[in-house]
Amino acid sequence: MDKFLDKYTLPRLNQEEVESLNRAITSSKIEAVINILPIKKSPSPDGFTAEFYQRYKEKLVPFIPTLFQTTEKEELLPNSCYGAIIILIPKPGIDTTRKENFRTISLMNIDAKILNKILATHIQ
Repeated sequence: MDKFLDKYTLPRLNQEEVESLNRAITSSKIEAVINILPIKKSPSPDGFTAEFYQRYKEKLVPFIPTLFQTTEKEELLPNSCYGAIIILIPKPGIDTTRKENFRTISLMNIDAKILNKILATHIQ
């Protein structure tokens, strides 16, 4: 694997970017992300929606930093953060025997979406 990767010049994070990514994930950051999650979307694979997180954020937010701290300490994401369910939706009024006539949606765990959004803002 290393020989394969040595052939390419891959982008690397500089020290400032690493430190930015490693900043603490606070309850206020989590709540801010929950507030901007789009509602009226399909539920995540575990059945929870962004609307559920927004409605019950006062009860949920205290537990999410613990999840992320455990993830950081163990250096391993929960299995639910690694996957997505991909669903094909047929375009209306078009032949459904051809793959081009479908659009896809990916359903990801909401906790993974929250973590991704926070890390993206840390990089920016």
